[in-house]
Amino acid sequence: MLSFEEINKLRRTQTIVSIILFATVFFLFWNTTQFDLKEIQLSYWGLQKFGWIWNSSLMLLSISIYINVHFYIKNNKRIIFRKFLYIWFFLVSLSLFLTGLVTMHHASHDITAYIYFFAYPLSIFLLAHLNRKHLQYSVWKTHLIFSIATVTLPLLLLQFFPGMAIPETAHTLLVIGWNLRILFEE
Repeated sequence: MLSFEEINKLRRTQTIVSIILFATVFFLFWNTTQFDLKEIQLSYWGLQKFGWIWNSSLMLLSISIYINVHFYIKNNKRIIFRKFLYIWFFLVSLSLFLTGLVTMHHASHDITAYIYFFAYPLSIFLLAHLNRKHLQYSVWKTHLIFSIATVTLPLLLLQFFPGMAIPETAHTLLVIGWNLRILFEE
């Protein structure tokens, strides 16, 4: 049986490796496809010759961020409503997984993508709101700021760019930032 320290080290390693892998794939596809990020959705990369690599990186990231959040909730003694939060974050991560699994050729791709983009900030908000009396003020405030930023920044960017890739990238960077924040919160 692994100790708490070993599990935490494994969690940190898998989260950081999957984020680095996702970032590498992101920059690789950005460079090789020559698509203008102001004009497209990131999901167009999943339709390319090696689109399965992009889609696989989304699926891997979804699994990784769920594991990270799961262990954060499990090991943070101040958090209540754990079962609800496990289910909620699982469903949101599942929607990102399905977004990577199903290409843009299917209508369900857009549905799962919308669910993910709007439900992830809501999940962070629910984590903060349901635990507002139990978390330290600075931790609660950090969760609240990330949840608000993860909704408002992409919506603001949608006003300036005809494509959705830049708002999607901003959303992804905030989700990754929040996951790194909870990863190293002790």
